[in-house]
Amino acid sequence: MLYIEIDLGKLKGNLEKIARVSGKKVIPVIKSDAYRLGAARIAQFLAKEGVELFAVVDLQEAVELAETGFSAAVLILNGVSLADYPVVDRYENLVMTVGSLREAVALRKHPFTRPVRIHFQIDTGMNRLGFRDIDEFREALNVLAGSPILRAEGIYTHFTDLENARTQVDKFTAYVREGKFEYVHCAASIAYDAIDCGNHVRVGIDLYGSQENTEQTIRVVTKPLVVWKVRKGDTVGYDRAYRAEDDELIAVLPIGYNNGFRRSLAGFPVLANNRRYPTVGKVCMNHLFVRVDESVNEDTEFIITSSELPISEMARYLGTVPHEVLCMLNIQDKRYIGG
Repeated sequence: MLYIEIDLGKLKGNLEKIARVSGKKVIPVIKSDAYRLGAARIAQFLAKEGVELFAVVDLQEAVELAETGFSAAVLILNGVSLADYPVVDRYENLVMTVGSLREAVALRKHPFTRPVRIHFQIDTGMNRLGFRDIDEFREALNVLAGSPILRAEGIYTHFTDLENARTQVDKFTAYVREGKFEYVHCAASIAYDAIDCGNHVRVGIDLYGSQENTEQTIRVVTKPLVVWKVRKGDTVGYDRAYRAEDDELIAVLPIGYNNGFRRSLAGFPVLANNRRYPTVGKVCMNHLFVRVDESVNEDTEFIITSSELPISEMARYLGTVPHEVLCMLNIQDKRYIGG
């Protein structure tokens, strides 16, 4: 048994907190299958809670969501290639990003059969995607202004870090002044509670509560396949990496690096019976060894992560960010509660 539990009630609470703290409407970022939590289910739930616009990374993600029958607006953060414009044309709820004059010209020339909503992406410091020259941006605005079918409704940027955010806001504001936009969004999880910018906030990781600003929405739960008695001096796992210092009990859990519990997490604890137990030996592809005591048996529930053993702690152990830890979890059995 191995499953990930997603608490939709906590997700709703996080959404409400972000909106309250920022004083703005929230654009949930549900890219990468909502950070591996299931974009379709997450989006459907949040749409019922009144969310009007969502963000995904590319056209494939947007189409996959639309094919489920999802009808709320979906902003595609990456640009869309000219060859894929007919695909966009088929789905009325898809919103396109324009980040260059070249894209604006290509859009204007394409014979779309429906109104197309557009958000401009401005590069204010990431040096990744978006307009970097305000004169080019003005020209793109003029190109689209004469179209009866292309609606430039939004503009956004992306922060590099909190320290640089105010400088980026100043750059971004110069672009915002060039037009009238219904959607202006620039604050992400790192900044929505510290920087006042625009009328919407575009938030991903804090929705799922994996940083400490909000409540963690997930638990990863499993039970032992076996609980072995291991004698003093016996070794456990690949390369005999762990040697028992005394007669011990070892629980073998059905989770490994295939499921996102990386080999570099060796030694990181797991929870059972309201206490922490150390993992030992090398992490296998599908198995994990835990040194336990007599209170543990094959019916004991083990928690890999929860609010009591948060993803943020796992990220610190790995020397990375919670975003990466959440995205690396690969658990097929998803169970939604509280919705």
